[in-house]
Amino acid sequence: MDNSSAFGVDVTTVPAMVNRGRVRSAARLWLLVAAVMALGSAAGCAAAVDGTAQGPAGRASAPNPSTAASTPGEPGSSGAVSGGAPLDAGLLPSATSVGVPAVPAGRRWAADLLLTGGGDIVSPTGDLTAVVDDRGVCLHAGRPEDPERPAGPDAGTGTGVGQCVRTFDDGVTPAFAVFSPTGEHLLVVAGPAARSEVYVIDTGSWAVHVVGPQGLGPVAAPLPTWDLSSAAWDVDGAAVLLVPRTGDATGPVLGVEVTGGAPNERVRLPAGLANSSPSLWSTATGLAVVANTGDQRNTLWWADFGSGAVRGVATVGDPHGSLVLGAADPLGRTVLACARDPNGSLGPTIGIAVADGRTAPLLPGSRSCAGAVFSADGSYLAMADQLAAGYALSVVETAGGGTVLSVPLPLPAPSAPPYLTWTGDVIVASDVTGRWPLSAAVLRLQR
Repeated sequence: MDNSSAFGVDVTTVPAMVNRGRVRSAARLWLLVAAVMALGSAAGCAAAVDGTAQGPAGRASAPNPSTAASTPGEPGSSGAVSGGAPLDAGLLPSATSVGVPAVPAGRRWAADLLLTGGGDIVSPTGDLTAVVDDRGVCLHAGRPEDPERPAGPDAGTGTGVGQCVRTFDDGVTPAFAVFSPTGEHLLVVAGPAARSEVYVIDTGSWAVHVVGPQGLGPVAAPLPTWDLSSAAWDVDGAAVLLVPRTGDATGPVLGVEVTGGAPNERVRLPAGLANSSPSLWSTATGLAVVANTGDQRNTLWWADFGSGAVRGVATVGDPHGSLVLGAADPLGRTVLACARDPNGSLGPTIGIAVADGRTAPLLPGSRSCAGAVFSADGSYLAMADQLAAGYALSVVETAGGGTVLSVPLPLPAPSAPPYLTWTGDVIVASDVTGRWPLSAAVLRLQR
């Protein structure tokens, strides 16, 4: 999943992240999903962790269906690819679909919906929240409304039984905070820029580790620091991915396993891309990358873990605009993104085939950038979008496009798509705009 942080850039979509204030500003500092680190600049952390992950507000009109996309390997190409072309299996109903196949009643799902969060970062499991601010990091298990987890001391912030697990020194402010895809760990990046502290917190034991050149270690002075451009979780949450700024022709994407061991190089990015505070989304086969500074911010890049090759998959939309990374199929077949024009307006979600760069609208008739996340096996896609019947979260089969679940969300449609996670039978949609009364909608599936 994309849990990247983008330091110092203005992005639109991001995983629940932290700002200089409280976590409620998650989208602002988060630079993950849409921007990945410029710790000085999370899901995306680069040189300046004081950037914002929330792009300009405002809903966008639908882009021209014939939006140009480059051919694979030629991100600067002007060759047009039909925007209505069907994508490979794994992408979902496109605008060219002849109706959406019906799903038999016996295969439809149900879900219990709970609105929660109160401004905290909600775990993908839905039963743990994190408060990350200038003071430090506090975790809270359970909620007062949960009869099975009675409320207790809350360490002064948040709700439920809690504990503050890390206090920041003066001058250190959080830039990025996001749970792993499974919710078993919390990644926190804190500045100042160019000297970022990277923490991994175990949500079972609440133990705190700091990430250094030798991997995870105890929190002890002197703390190791990084000049980061971006950070994210690996697809299964087994490792943290770090993109340090580089002065060489290329720079590494480092994987730091949560089980221990020195960082290992997953792939190398061209320096311009590595230093661009890129948004990252990890899959089993490669890494989807979108630059947040410099040229070609409307190009989707693919870094292949097997061959090490880095290529431009497609260039989409206005050449002076940018691309907001939304989600990627865990198997590495399809990437979802939204084009953002120069005035900041977001277009609808499109699917981009990794194999050949073909593009197609994701949802017929949609005019907004939808929050989205695939199931761990890539068989289903959950989307939060403004539909004809109102704002709702839907789950669709990726093979046939049939809708197995549609749950109305009693929330205003946000100006930027929410950040979605899916672990087991729990889907969490987290607000990144600060406009929802509570910061997250938790759906517990019955299927």
